[in-house]
Parts: sequence; structure tokens; C-alpha cells
Amino acid sequence: MGVTNLGDNLINNAQGLGDFIPINSTIKQGSIEFFLFDVNLTTGVGEFYELLVFVTGNICRQPPGLTEDDPSLLVYYSFNYSMINDLSVAKRSEFNYGYVEMLADLPYTSAQNTLTLYLAVQAPENTNSSATWKYELGASQNGLVFQWDERDWSCLVDADDKSALIVTGNLTGIVDSNKPDESLFSVYLFPESIQEELRLLNRSRCAVLSSDALQIPNAFTSSYTNRTGMLQEQFFVDGLNDSTTYVAYVISNFATNSTGGALYKPFAFETMSQGSCELIYDLDFCLQVAYSVASNSTLNATGTKQLYDIYAQNLYTNFSKALQQVACNTTSTSVFSPVRTCEDCAESYKNWLCSIAIPRCTTVNHTEYMLREAGTGRNSFIKDTVVPETDYYEILPCLSMCYSMVRDCPAVFGFGCPSGNSTIALSYGWDSSDDYPTCNSVGKLTSMAQGHMSVNWVSMIVMFAVLGLVL
Repeated sequence: MGVTNLGDNLINNAQGLGDFIPINSTIKQGSIEFFLFDVNLTTGVGEFYELLVFVTGNICRQPPGLTEDDPSLLVYYSFNYSMINDLSVAKRSEFNYGYVEMLADLPYTSAQNTLTLYLAVQAPENTNSSATWKYELGASQNGLVFQWDERDWSCLVDADDKSALIVTGNLTGIVDSNKPDESLFSVYLFPESIQEELRLLNRSRCAVLSSDALQIPNAFTSSYTNRTGMLQEQFFVDGLNDSTTYVAYVISNFATNSTGGALYKPFAFETMSQGSCELIYDLDFCLQVAYSVASNSTLNATGTKQLYDIYAQNLYTNFSKALQQVACNTTSTSVFSPVRTCEDCAESYKNWLCSIAIPRCTTVNHTEYMLREAGTGRNSFIKDTVVPETDYYEILPCLSMCYSMVRDCPAVFGFGCPSGNSTIALSYGWDSSDDYPTCNSVGKLTSMAQGHMSVNWVSMIVMFAVLGLVL
């Protein structure tokens, strides 16, 4: 893509944009910069229907002291050359919180031999005559070069007083879990003050990348997990401060091109105060356990994980032997249930057992949590073997796991759950809030509500619109 000599003083120095090859530029207040994108008439998302060009951009840096009421950079675009001398003939979009996204479209006609999309970036007037904006702009006929995704795509699994575990959304069918080195995702951890620093640029990928992160991707241990029943990438970070609020940003590169990428909605979390809770995950037996547990300063995370996992596995042994005596693989008239299998029973019992044998620990006090004094715990194993050194709170197992075990297992086992709220509250909790975990659930998710990752879904929406289909 080269610069076309249009013989006009305003555009002689215009820069040519290549497909999925963004430019970086710095513009002074009150100035205008022009760009050209030569449209390929034989390829692209809108081929044979409409000619489509996706234009996206980020503001990486802007003058200090701006407020939400101040104007931002404007992007003008048109297939009509006359916009060079009259911007009023062009369509325009304004950067919003550091991000802009546009779709330039034109009906396709076979008579067209060449076509150019003209772009102009205009900076507002500023009282500081030397004020500048640094930005990046990209254009493509095949999708968004940059993307702001406002979904809650990533979240905190849990954190103790010095570490945290973060996961992405559902990656099933999108990435190869056998190739962890080819991860498209990165996590950047910032102090709470970043929310004010990026208040007007919190949708800009380059603004986040150019900020001073406390923890960068190299500081994280990443791997893939399917403990919730779907493939996710997880990021573990250590060396955090206790009782401290952090802000996490997840950024991805696009698999088909390394020059663009997406920024996902950030989230904040707080580490626990110093105490007896230790974050563990990726256990060999209790695969679904990924949260903080009561521990002791003489144990590290690996030692704590192995101690609990072996304890739970030993408890499971007798049940496993008993289940082998149940009529599972037999005739339909002899099987213990027409709708449940021994595999269902084994899974439900294991989830229940892991939640009971490995209680969840926190230093935060909510009315649903049970106070455990130093040296005590839900069972004798915690009291005699783990021996927590300080008081902590237990997030009680969810009652629904007990119900699932009773439902899925043969009646001959005699499993039962407590009845009456006062009796239940001694051992179990209810899932009654979206703001924080009111009980601890172990096992696969029953809903795939987190959904799949969407990369350039705008492209797909446009295709449906072009084809006249209704979403």
C-alpha cells in the first residue's frame, strides 16, 4: 500500500494504511492528519455484497488535565475524495475512553476498478499550544485491528495474602491446550490508582500497555484448566502485598495477526490480610479445588496442596470399594437407577468429599461464614495435622452439593442431608449472593454462562446484516 500522489497540498503527505498494519502517530492540538486506505476489490468480509472496511483506533497518551467533558480526537472517513477539502461530507466518530470503532461500507459494483478510503484524524483545540495526543489507527477489510470487549471475560478465582489466581472465559474449540506456549492472552496487574490514571483511556489497549504495571506477563505462571467443565487459561501470580487492592487487565493478540489485539473489561480484587489461608489449585485428586485453605507457616503452597489432596484421596478409598459392589453395568431392570449412573454418583460424592475435607478459608468476615479459632477447624485433620496459627473464617460447603450426592447415589448408601435452617447452618451454606461467595461449591459448572471468546464478532454481525438475516 503506497501513498497515492493526489496533487493536493492537504494530502500530499498523507500516509498509506496497509490492511491490518496499524500506524502510530502524534498529533498536535488543532491539527488534522490524513490517511489513505486502498480497498482490495476482490477480497474482504463484504465481498460480492458490500465493500466493508473496519477502522479502529486507540489513544495511547493525551494531554494532562482533561475531563470527560473535554472533546477528544475525531476520525473522519469517506470514499469521496472531496472530504479532503470539506470534512462535512464525511462521516465521523469520536474516540470514547481512548477507543474508536467504525465501519465504512459502500455497495459493491463490478464497474469499480479502484477505490480509496480517505481518513482524517482531527485534534481538538487546547489551551496548551504544545499539547499533543499519541494514537494508533488501523484499517482492515477482514476484521477489527483493535477491539474493546466490555464483557466480564476474565475473573479472579481466589486470592490469599500474597498470591492470586485469574482465569479467562471459555476457550473450548478456540485454543489448543497442548500448546501453552502459543497463548494469545496476557495479564497485567496494576495498583488501584490505575483506575484514576486511565479513567479517560480505560478502553485503550496501548494506554494500558504503556502504563507502569506492577506485574507483567513474565511474572505470571500460566496454564490451561478444564476443572469447571470448559477449557480456560489460568494465571497465577505471587509476591503480592496483603490487604491490597489490585486491578487486572487481560489483553489478547489475534491468532491470525500479531499487530492487533483486544482489551477486555478490567476487574479489581483485594488480597487477604495476613493469616492462616493459603491459595492452592491443580490438585491431583480433588481436581476442582482452586481456592484458599487453612494452612500453617511451616508449609508452603505445594506442601499444603499435597497434604489436603492425600487426605481426601484416602477418605475416598472406602467409598470407591463400596461403589464397586453396586449394580452399575447390568440390565436395565437390575441397575440402581434408570436416570443416574455410578459415574454420576462417584462424581457427586467426590465433589462433596473434597469440599468437606478441604474447607475454603478466608480472612474476610461475612455473616454466612463460620469463625474458626486458631488451632481448630472443620475436622480433626485440620486441628491435629494442619494446625492453623491464627483465627480464620470458613466458607461453608454449598448445601446443593449434599443434595446432588443424595440424588445421584444408591439409596443403600444411606446418604442424607440435614434439614431445618438452624441445623443446616452448622455445616452448610446457601448460594444467595452474586457479590461474594456465600458458600463453597466444588465441581463443574452447570451453566456455560461465561460463553466463548469472541474475536471480531462485529465482522460476523455485519455479514448477517449484509445477507439480510436477523440475529
